[in-house]
Amino acid sequence: MDQPLQTNQRRNFKKVGLVVGLGLLAAAVWTIARSGTIASQAWQHLSHASPILFPALLGCVALIALCTTACMLILTNRTRPPIQVQFREMLALICASTLGNFIPLQPGLIGRIAFHHQVHGIAVPISVLIAIQSTALTAIAALWIGAGLMFTHATQLSWGAAVLSPILLAPLLRNQTSRQFAAAFFVRVIETCVWALRIHIAFQLIGQPIDAPAALALACIANAANTIPFVGNGIGIREWSVGFLAPLIAGVPLADALAAELVGRVAEIIIFIPAGLAAWPMLHTRLRVRRSTRGGESVNVGAMN
Repeated sequence: MDQPLQTNQRRNFKKVGLVVGLGLLAAAVWTIARSGTIASQAWQHLSHASPILFPALLGCVALIALCTTACMLILTNRTRPPIQVQFREMLALICASTLGNFIPLQPGLIGRIAFHHQVHGIAVPISVLIAIQSTALTAIAALWIGAGLMFTHATQLSWGAAVLSPILLAPLLRNQTSRQFAAAFFVRVIETCVWALRIHIAFQLIGQPIDAPAALALACIANAANTIPFVGNGIGIREWSVGFLAPLIAGVPLADALAAELVGRVAEIIIFIPAGLAAWPMLHTRLRVRRSTRGGESVNVGAMN
């Protein structure tokens, strides 16, 4: 009785998450459309933007995926020393799971955990722990840089000090365990900085340039929104989080901020739909080969007995 109940509850959560995410996206589009002059100006800037900006935005999305891959690789390979997941395989997993995570409750994450269990023999609780560690490091990096920005603003220091402040963790590099966690954290810090560049470019595309500290602050907010599992990939949540806070942080109107974040979302979809679909055949082949190998091993053990 418990299992069907849990399944039904999960389906209900998915439906609610889908409705919430799509509802927030629809509300964002409606807010932009009813803004009138602001919307037309944003579209005019977007259509006449420098031809190098949108490829640069796509490059930032791809670089963020590489950073996520590096972080997950560090955390996964440190958990079981005999297991060495290859970068190419982890990148394929990240692309496929990110595409799957556009659906609420992150089925892409569940698929990645199942893949690691089937192919690499990593226990499900360990994979869940790795996912929690990865999410926590994202949140910690966002909080660290956000706190650093507030400190540098209060003390009138350069915003670069906030970015360089993780160097204070250098003493943690003395032993193997802390070195691996520190490396994963540094990757998340770099990822947050790339997010800031991505946001800066997106606002530039709609004709609302913002400075580096504002872009970094909004990147921290966007990353925090991405850690919410209720709605996949922070759909809707991220747009409105940036939209509501951009007027306070960067002096950009709500409609323009929503438009900039939607441009970033479009770039994300352009990258991850083909990348995620291209990753599936390789992952499927890897899974099939591993299953056939296990089958052969079982036959050999039976013959020996």
